[in-house]
Amino acid sequence: MFVKTSNINGNTYLQLVSNTRIGKKTKHKVIANLGNVDKLVSNGLENIISSLSKYLPNKSVNNKNDNETVNINSIKEVGRHNFGYIAYKKLWDRFDLTNLLSDVVKKRKIKYDFADLIFSLVINRLLNPSSKLYHYHHREKYIQTDIESQLHDIYRSLDILSENKDTIEYSIFDKNINLFNMNVDLVLYDVTTFHFESQQADELRDFGFSKANKINEVQVVMGLLVDTEGRPIGFELFPGNTFDGKTMIRMLSKLKNKFNLNQVIIVADKGLNNKSNLKEIKDSGFDYIVSSRIKNMPNKLQNEILSNNDYTGVTDNEGNEVLKYKVIDYKNNFVIDTETGRVKVELTEKLACTFSTKRYSKDKYDRQRALEKAKIIVSRNDISTYQSKKGYKKYIAIKEDKKINKKLELDNDRISKESRFDGYYAIQYSRTDMSVEEVINRYHDLYKIEESFRILKSTMETRPIYLRTKEHIEGHFVICFLAFLLERELELRLRNNKIEYSAKKIQEALNSLEFSKLEHEKGIFYVSSMAKGLASKIFNTLKIKLPNNTLDESGLINYLN
Repeated sequence: MFVKTSNINGNTYLQLVSNTRIGKKTKHKVIANLGNVDKLVSNGLENIISSLSKYLPNKSVNNKNDNETVNINSIKEVGRHNFGYIAYKKLWDRFDLTNLLSDVVKKRKIKYDFADLIFSLVINRLLNPSSKLYHYHHREKYIQTDIESQLHDIYRSLDILSENKDTIEYSIFDKNINLFNMNVDLVLYDVTTFHFESQQADELRDFGFSKANKINEVQVVMGLLVDTEGRPIGFELFPGNTFDGKTMIRMLSKLKNKFNLNQVIIVADKGLNNKSNLKEIKDSGFDYIVSSRIKNMPNKLQNEILSNNDYTGVTDNEGNEVLKYKVIDYKNNFVIDTETGRVKVELTEKLACTFSTKRYSKDKYDRQRALEKAKIIVSRNDISTYQSKKGYKKYIAIKEDKKINKKLELDNDRISKESRFDGYYAIQYSRTDMSVEEVINRYHDLYKIEESFRILKSTMETRPIYLRTKEHIEGHFVICFLAFLLERELELRLRNNKIEYSAKKIQEALNSLEFSKLEHEKGIFYVSSMAKGLASKIFNTLKIKLPNNTLDESGLINYLN
């Protein structure tokens, strides 16, 4: 083992290196990056060497105290530990989650630190998503997180989280309102599915319409509420066969009864736009902004939307019209079935109607792709393939033929009718005093909840899920909810400092911060990796001091605490 220098962008860095023999060749393996030479010298490189020498009796480095020399060949690396997680620890403490979770179990007789265990599971989900079993065997990766609990304690903790989900959600909601000034005048709501590597259905896991196209596996449906910054407010799990629109009533109850909100505008996609939902939203005292199904509207209203009259154009910097819009007053009349019979309902709404050249091109392209698939089936007269009118098959019609019992052909009438709607879009909203610009901007905020699902599914790898019991599954999603809360809060703080990076880049940056644990016969010491780029920006934003290049065990404990 020896020390070498490397030149990077005009700067000289010290590295601790060992020789590794591969066959007849010898390669250098970097044990630890000690840092920039100039900074090391200015911060007292001589003192660092002197401090290390107390672990290294004999030989090649002079010790100022006793003039002994030190032989560094006896040093060996015995571990690597992440310390980037302390960025999330600061946010965890800001939400006072340790006290919250400790209160949850204060009347229970458990022998492990419940809050510490949950924190370790949350950090694992944020930085190194893996199964509960894998995490249990590798949890020493994060210094000073849970190391005392047993594997069965992890699963017991999931049960406790499931039982106390509402309490945890409400406490976090209260902190967001009072500590971070969360604005809940407008909330975003959407639904997604999470599938399991299983075909065994139960009270929660069931077969249903899969948004990931996993039709042969059971799933759960998740409804998620977030604010306009993308921070999570609450979530609910539903059986896997639940239709999107049927999830709304429970979420409305959560907003009104658990979070005690009375004036909220709910923004949702067309999957949640059904007559019962709109009535329930209004009956709860809330308002809505939802995507509209133009093709399902009365013909008179369709013609008004598709007419060029009264549209206002929006141009780009070069004077080209890229969007036009208009507002239509709308009386939404319908009939619903109730326990007491059929009831007539009238909702006063407005429609924000838009036409864009970009959407026109996309609609036309998508239909052309569908027609290419439809033409193949028609050319083969493949009656067996034609089972429904969904997808591209909606452009196919069956014609009775004297010579052939059934013959497939393109439905040209439908193709012609649907082409009329290319480029058009409409948004229904019940707060009629809102401007069309505000409605469109608020509706476009829905990308934040779509992004939320993407982070949960990809960066945090919420699935695969190998858990079986309802309580374990719910507890797992509480872990993911807490992890997502911290990730979103970190993203928001960085963005407020004009630092914008994806969740994946943040994960990579924090994973780059490590201590090399080095061992000698007289003790242990730690050498930290160099914080650079985004990792350094994160610590600066959160006002976290970076560790010294070299720490003994007591210095490490002092730093982490």
